[in-house]
Amino acid sequence: MNTSSLITRIFSASISTLIVACTSCWYLSSNKNAIASQVLFSKFGKADEAEEIHITLLAQLLTTSQLVLGVLFSLTFFTCRGYFTGNSDERMLKNISGYDLFIGVLHYVGSMCTNMGFAYGSASLVQCVKLLEPIETLVLMVIAIIVRDKVLLSRSEGNTKRELQQILSVRKVASTLIIIGGTMMLLTQKSMDSNPKSIVFALISGFCMASRNVLKKTAASTATSSSSAETTTMKGSTKSSGEAFVSGIQSFAFITTMAAIPATVVTIMCYFYNSATLKLVVSSLVDTETDAMPSWGKAVVFHCLYNVFSITVLSLTSATTHSLLNVGKRIVNVLAAATYFGVALSLSGKGGIGLAAIGAFLYNDNSVERIKNSAVGKYFIEAGREESSEVRN
Repeated sequence: MNTSSLITRIFSASISTLIVACTSCWYLSSNKNAIASQVLFSKFGKADEAEEIHITLLAQLLTTSQLVLGVLFSLTFFTCRGYFTGNSDERMLKNISGYDLFIGVLHYVGSMCTNMGFAYGSASLVQCVKLLEPIETLVLMVIAIIVRDKVLLSRSEGNTKRELQQILSVRKVASTLIIIGGTMMLLTQKSMDSNPKSIVFALISGFCMASRNVLKKTAASTATSSSSAETTTMKGSTKSSGEAFVSGIQSFAFITTMAAIPATVVTIMCYFYNSATLKLVVSSLVDTETDAMPSWGKAVVFHCLYNVFSITVLSLTSATTHSLLNVGKRIVNVLAAATYFGVALSLSGKGGIGLAAIGAFLYNDNSVERIKNSAVGKYFIEAGREESSEVRN
């Protein structure tokens, strides 16, 4: 594929191009956020050595800043969009309920625990533990289906049983064991400093994010039929790339705003109950000797960006495709963080990464077909065909 055809493809604003671009930006910004966060906490010393209240307040301030920046980004985006399109009535948020606020709390706690994981351990360790997120999703999905069918919708036992059999298939159970095995191989290698507190925070983070996703999916299925809820894959003929991107930003704005509310409330409470320590943490941040502000800025900005791109990709693809891409992102982050901080992966560690990737691939039914039929797969297949055709000619 020559340069002119590549430029034409990029500027065609197709859904396929948008997904490829957003996925690449998602991986890059997530990697930058993880590294910047670890560098930031390392400037304050290991959490086990410093006063834990200082580290906790630092993580709280960082989390709140990340979420508030996401809200400001969303407000700016929709204000500018309304100005240039003349549609000032477009709302950034839908009607808010207590259920939505609970989802926001989960997102806030998940983000906070991720930062606490970085404070106690390494970025590689946190990403390794969060490879277990598909397993948490599997367990939570089973619980959610039972509660939904028995309590909310009162469905027949046969329907519930069939759906549970699909989720708890031999393939999914086997792939779950493979992911556990790969993760254990990563965590037990000698070069990995497996701090117990970091592992616990990473597990809580994964649980909260998985709960958030399951609750959103369950809420959608109670409002619509199961068939329509599950067929949310992207169709290029129904939405332009611009509309799809705006839809992704709207999802990001909603989740981030709901999370920023409890995060801000907790930060205000910390100020009233322990203002002296909070001021000390802030003064240490702005102190030129610690040189923490550049890392702080990167951790805040890249957290906002990777969530924008992640949620946009989720709005453009199926949940299964997004799950595959998310595991791929974590593997890339493990390798990038290990390279940046000079943590050599042993043979067992490399084997663990391979096992986790295989397990995640098998976890999703018809993974090959889904990838081929997805916009990402079609993009590269078509590009490969064009390049082969040009070579033959």
